Amino acid sequence: MRRVPAYLAVLTLVVGCAGGPRPGNQFCDGRSVLVEAFFESGHLTRCQFTARGDLEITILPESKPPINPSPWYSFRLNPKKAGNLKLKLRFVDGYARYWPKISHDGHQWQAMQETDVVLDNDGNGFSISLTLGNGPLWISGQELLASNFYNDWLMEFGAIPDVTVSTLGSSTQGRPINALTTVGGEEFVLLMGRQHPPEVSGAIAMQAFVRTVLDDTDLARAFRQRFSLLIVPLVNPDGVALGHWRHNVGGVDLNRDWGPFTQPETRLIARQLQQRESAGEKIRLMLDFHSTKSNVFYTQADEENTMPANFASTWLQRTAAREPGIDFQRIANLNSGQANAKNYFFTRYGIPSITYELGDETDRQQITNSAPIFAEEMMRLLLELDPAL
Repeated sequence: MRRVPAYLAVLTLVVGCAGGPRPGNQFCDGRSVLVEAFFESGHLTRCQFTARGDLEITILPESKPPINPSPWYSFRLNPKKAGNLKLKLRFVDGYARYWPKISHDGHQWQAMQETDVVLDNDGNGFSISLTLGNGPLWISGQELLASNFYNDWLMEFGAIPDVTVSTLGSSTQGRPINALTTVGGEEFVLLMGRQHPPEVSGAIAMQAFVRTVLDDTDLARAFRQRFSLLIVPLVNPDGVALGHWRHNVGGVDLNRDWGPFTQPETRLIARQLQQRESAGEKIRLMLDFHSTKSNVFYTQADEENTMPANFASTWLQRTAAREPGIDFQRIANLNSGQANAKNYFFTRYGIPSITYELGDETDRQQITNSAPIFAEEMMRLLLELDPAL
């Protein structure tokens, strides 16, 4: 069994204390409740109570102008007494993309009832009606999947005999960029996730996908015997910890830094690829897990020649034929020249380079049910590839 690095046991404490300056006031204290965002992925910019005791919260992006209007918010209400509370949540330079979710422990989440949430006419905020009990209540745009989630993930997969947990290096603020790797033949597959901090549904899909390729099945074992894996589940740990909308702490969208490599997070992965290439290994596929409004696979256009040829269309067709109820669409785009991972890996290596997007509000059970099917059909298709090509 591979030894899991000792830092995993203390990672939560380290990242819980780290962080850069944030604008505005991160808490406010009212007659009936204390509001604060002093936890990993917590984010509110300003909050205040009105004379009648209603709560008003403003959310601003980490940098201006935001490259993408995806307002992340997450805060905790600590009641001083049980009762009702009216909350006004307003986004600046963004719109109400994420339907509010609540939790009483920070781990188990449910979407708020539609009867308790009213979307503003301009789409830039919510009015929320709450009934507070005696315990804390978290309100967040999506589930909180921060360092504890990834620690558990690494511990789970790192216990598999042929899987190694390693640290590629550190982010700008010193958080580890961790990877799961396997040793197969001279071909390998790259899986990446969480370049954009709020994109939680993609992280849920990636976990189920990775669990399938690392499983103790005949298919997964045959796949790992031929193909090695480089899996980087949390590319932007600083952005996730600080509750950013899009960027890392350098103010850069990491999915616009493939090729320029101005940021430590992308440079670390590029260095791994260079080392493997120097050792004679061939990358065969790159999958980058994200979230958007619906379930979408962004792929190369059919007229762009990838090796293997027609991988994306064949893969998705096989998956749909096997499970007709899976809801997704393929959007095949020509290379735009944008410095995102999809374009970079296709241009640099000529491989299928696919952005695997899950809907923000896609049912979580549907995500965990469908991801293994996509993983199995990916493995079968790659195993059919002639190693000589």
